Amino acid sequence: MATSLPLKDAASQIEVIRGLIELRLSKIIPSKTTWPVRLHEAQRHALLSPGKRFRPLLCVFIAQGGGIQNGPDLDAAITTGCVAEMVHAASLILDDLPCMDDADLRRNQPTTHIAFDESTAILSATALLNRAFGALSRLDQVHADRRIEMIDLLSYAVGSKGLIAGQMADLANTDKGTTVAEIERLNTLKTGALFDFSVDAAAILSGMHASQRAALKDFSYNLGLAFQLLDDVKDAVMNDAQAEKSVNRDIGKATILAVAGSAASRKKLNEYLSHANAALLRADLSNVDALTAILDHQFAFLRS
Repeated sequence: MATSLPLKDAASQIEVIRGLIELRLSKIIPSKTTWPVRLHEAQRHALLSPGKRFRPLLCVFIAQGGGIQNGPDLDAAITTGCVAEMVHAASLILDDLPCMDDADLRRNQPTTHIAFDESTAILSATALLNRAFGALSRLDQVHADRRIEMIDLLSYAVGSKGLIAGQMADLANTDKGTTVAEIERLNTLKTGALFDFSVDAAAILSGMHASQRAALKDFSYNLGLAFQLLDDVKDAVMNDAQAEKSVNRDIGKATILAVAGSAASRKKLNEYLSHANAALLRADLSNVDALTAILDHQFAFLRS
């Protein structure tokens, strides 16, 4: 189904795309009445819970900034962004389990294992991951070579050298003597890998040249570090209601905040964002204003 964007204002465009993302997410997995009902209810509970949809928005707007047009190309970018959100939702289900962070609140609602049970939560996360690869494989409007590249990119981002590696490292993350560089390596894997996929997949979809992709790689690297550090700060200073999730889950972990302190962490966070914005400008996209608005909304906490 072709889509169009008649609105010119950046904020209006973001809301249009957000609406298309929500619609696609609701259709990309089975309905809650599909057998096995409990499994699909759990998937939809995790995936469709209210969220900022940061990763899919980045994917779509970077692809647009690289030159994709409305219609099938835009639809492909929306689906690819939704794939990132599906993987993100799956990772949150697993991250919240009692054997991981043991959280009971996520996006202001009970975590999946609390709302259902641990077995259903694990199976729901597995199903979401599998469906994500299937959705990429069925992007018939995208040339097969590009589809294969994106599928390979996702397998790396999620795999034992990406997100899963980061989660493994995080489980063992109790050494307060660690360095900021070592923490950054963990954060790049645990959080940055999925940003890397969202951004690079958009570059693949729009056929960007090597220098643009290099700039965007630098952008996603610094963005991932900034995002994780912001999350660590929120975990320390917010309550559950403010954060809309269980907080104080980093106690005992070697985070940048724990190692360097509040003032140095805030300085580091601003440095990450400065580097990310500079890299975004180097990518020479056509819609930097819209992308800047997305970033400003995500990091609005820094102005509070």
